[in-house]
Amino acid sequence: MAVHQLVPHFRLGDATAQAAVQFRALLRRLGHWGGLYGASRVPGTEALVQPLQALRVQPGDWVLLHHAIGSSLPSRLLHTQGRRGVVFHGLPSLRLHRGTPAERSVLAGRAQLSGMAAHVSVAIGLSEFASSELSRSGYGEVHTVPLFVEAERFAEERADPALRARLDSGALTLVSVGPMTREAHLEDLLALHREVLRIRPDARLVIAGAVDPTLGALESEAARTPGVTMLGEVSHGERVAVYRSGSVLVSMREQDGSGVGLLEAMASEVPVLAYAAGAVTATLGGAGVAFDEKRFALLAEVAMRLGTDPRLRGRVLSGQRRRLQVLGPGRSEERLSAALESAGLGRPPRPRRPARRKPRVGIVVQRYGPGITGGAEALAGQVVARLRPHWDIQVLTSCATDHLTWANALPAGESRVDGVSVLRFTNLRPRPMRELNARSRRVFGQSLDLGEEEAWMALQGPILPGLWRHLSERGGEYDGFVAFTYLFVSTAWSVPLVGDRTLLVPTAHDEEPLRFDAYAEVFERPRALLLLTPEELELIDRRFPRHARARVVGVGVEPPAVEPGRFRTRFELPGDYLLYVGRVERGKGIPGLLEGYRRLRAALPDAPTLVLAGDASMDVRAEGVRMLGRVSEQDKWDGLAGALAAVVPSPRESLSLLALEAFAVGTPMLGNAVSDVLRGHVERSRAGGTFQDAASFVEAVARVRRERAAMARAARRYASRYRWERVVDAYREEMDAMVRR
Repeated sequence: MAVHQLVPHFRLGDATAQAAVQFRALLRRLGHWGGLYGASRVPGTEALVQPLQALRVQPGDWVLLHHAIGSSLPSRLLHTQGRRGVVFHGLPSLRLHRGTPAERSVLAGRAQLSGMAAHVSVAIGLSEFASSELSRSGYGEVHTVPLFVEAERFAEERADPALRARLDSGALTLVSVGPMTREAHLEDLLALHREVLRIRPDARLVIAGAVDPTLGALESEAARTPGVTMLGEVSHGERVAVYRSGSVLVSMREQDGSGVGLLEAMASEVPVLAYAAGAVTATLGGAGVAFDEKRFALLAEVAMRLGTDPRLRGRVLSGQRRRLQVLGPGRSEERLSAALESAGLGRPPRPRRPARRKPRVGIVVQRYGPGITGGAEALAGQVVARLRPHWDIQVLTSCATDHLTWANALPAGESRVDGVSVLRFTNLRPRPMRELNARSRRVFGQSLDLGEEEAWMALQGPILPGLWRHLSERGGEYDGFVAFTYLFVSTAWSVPLVGDRTLLVPTAHDEEPLRFDAYAEVFERPRALLLLTPEELELIDRRFPRHARARVVGVGVEPPAVEPGRFRTRFELPGDYLLYVGRVERGKGIPGLLEGYRRLRAALPDAPTLVLAGDASMDVRAEGVRMLGRVSEQDKWDGLAGALAAVVPSPRESLSLLALEAFAVGTPMLGNAVSDVLRGHVERSRAGGTFQDAASFVEAVARVRRERAAMARAARRYASRYRWERVVDAYREEMDAMVRR
């Protein structure tokens, strides 16, 4: 069964979107899949949030509504088949809105909340305060599932450097972060700031958050007040910069439904001074400083001491750190699990199966089948071919053959490929490459929250809800899984569903998405990581130090009988040539290779021909360059055996099968020096060279010409380490150990 969420307005960065994305991450960890469906969405979230009309509820599914005033979704919830629940964030204070145009909306929101009580099975408050309001509204089964913060997202290095430098003045700085609604009491913040100015004339007040249009007069007053900086709405990195520049975080809110802003401040190592209303007291739990009277002169003294007394500040920060350890994702996961179990939705069962001679193993990979090129896909195919005698295998994959669009080219459902069962699932939407590339340019290198990262991951695709439902509902029918490639959500959102029975082959290399914290669960929740090189292990150690147990198993390389002359004759190559085999695209370093080759032809009258074999998505026409298109497996091996050197220009490699295949037939390799993996292969094998620009490419080719005979012997010795027998034994050992446990 699935657990779907209805979101009234999904906008990255707001509290409702934050809660929905957090809940889905927690649900994945509990083994449940479900989609996000929005009444309205903003650009950039279309891949993450589906339109309401796309919701298809199957028997046994749950639908959770994130309640908000003025939303039409409650009627949609009540007309939905399946079991229903409400997630409650809190409502604006009726007292603060009396006599304003918003009063009627607040009253309607409260009536709407009460009206749903008899029609839902479970109600979830995001704080004890929100839960108490649910109880007063007539809900019987009420649970508290607090939101959480991931402390690493608020580390000093995550702060926007430009804003951090702008705000870092050394003066006593009070900060307030979050929307400036009536509940935030901007007038109280200004009153406190004026009292602080009496003591410290250089003190500052920094306010980050969009200001409610009805508070225009107060906003103008703030702009006229000395030492006040109004930043408006900020990005995640700017938000961290504000926290990190603050001497004290001040909250005057009288209707804080979740307390998540206080947790963010605590994670940012800034003392909290907050009015004890709403969720504040339960969130702080004795950490920080809470007050229940707005005596501004006294609060100014407290704020100054918190900001300037090292001993007091140290004690407060220490208490906040302890509190954060209690209020982590694990606690929220336990609370959500208890809420769902009380309503009859526990973890998906794992039925007992009769003992088998072979374990039943699901292979999760983004594409699969003959003619599909790609390093991870090729590796998955080789693993399947060699583990077939030992495992009962079913491949779980998409209907795509094109890695750029994920277009559904093959029929969904079960088929057989080379005697192996393959279950294909439909991709929900094509990958919009232009939109993905534009978003990548905006977000790479920036500090992001969980929603922003998952929005990018959803754009990357492929979106396979059928796969995730299958794993959620029928994952217990498998003894274990092997999942390939951490990057795509076909794996990233599958692993948490069946993590404790999964061996992950991440094929990780140093790239921008690997810096996303959202990928942590992909590396931390599997039973084990099966890695390709020592460099990959070092990279994962640095990026995700709490990763699952890891083992470098590599791959096997077993060349067929080769005839170099056959390749030369077929493609009319009488002289020396350099060979690249793979996708001919910018991301594989082809533009740099072409520039290096142009310099090579200018430097050497008898320069070897550059031969490119593979599907091309760019124009590579140039003097001395031969584009062959896709070649057969035998042609590839014959071509490698006869080449002066194989060329691997990609700056990002997790293994490079091409390099190992070249070594296996005694051919040196020229690799991009930016790649730690390629440098490692060259250094360990002494069978090639690396290049980092056009000049070094010329030097590397010249060196291979001089030393090719010695390099060929070294290449064969190095390749002898990569035997399928050893790899198969490692996979079987890990799977058998997992099945026994």
